[in-house]
Amino acid sequence: MLRGLLLASAWITVTNPELCKPDAKDAFKVRLSIKTTREDYAYNWDASEEYLFKAMVAFAMRKDSNQQTTQVSNVLLCNVTQRVSFWFVVSNSSTNTATVPKSDVEAAIRKNRHRINGAFFLSDDTLQFLQISTTLAPPVEQSVQTWLIVFGVVISIIVAGIVFLVTSGIHQRRRCKKESEETEGLEEKCETVITVENGIPCDALDLKAGQINGVYAAADDERFTPL
Repeated sequence: MLRGLLLASAWITVTNPELCKPDAKDAFKVRLSIKTTREDYAYNWDASEEYLFKAMVAFAMRKDSNQQTTQVSNVLLCNVTQRVSFWFVVSNSSTNTATVPKSDVEAAIRKNRHRINGAFFLSDDTLQFLQISTTLAPPVEQSVQTWLIVFGVVISIIVAGIVFLVTSGIHQRRRCKKESEETEGLEEKCETVITVENGIPCDALDLKAGQINGVYAAADDERFTPL
């Protein structure tokens, strides 16, 4: 029995590398652009970073798939290049001789894409799963519709124009009224001018209210009656 277990273990060790190869049925290619990230977050890709990647994929599989027993050892990497690109597959944790279907792995990665990006201080543009399309952020819904903003601006302009016309009309009427009052006052002043002829004060005749000429009124005075 012990011999059988050893043979099975050796067979799995030989088989596992064969599960991960470029363009395999359930394989994914990953490309990282670490140098284009922020300078304070730049780092070198090494075995520790590979282990972190395997751990994040295993986390995604355990969290959002039916592979609740996925281990770090079930995530297999191959064809790692210095420009930081590689292929990976996820082997079945129960048999370790077959890969998890590509659709299951893709669904788990999609749901946890932000967690994987955050672990490496990268984004969808700098950590690319080439067989998985970029997760688009939901469109931002504006709290106020554009046409309402335009309508409000137009109404504001119209109201401002009406207020300006009414205000200017009121000021114009007040100015005309004031000028009319000043003209009437000047006419009344001119009509009440007293003239002096031969030492006798003569008031101008007021045609509107009627007024007796002082010259004739003085003629009736006893001082001017001949003896």
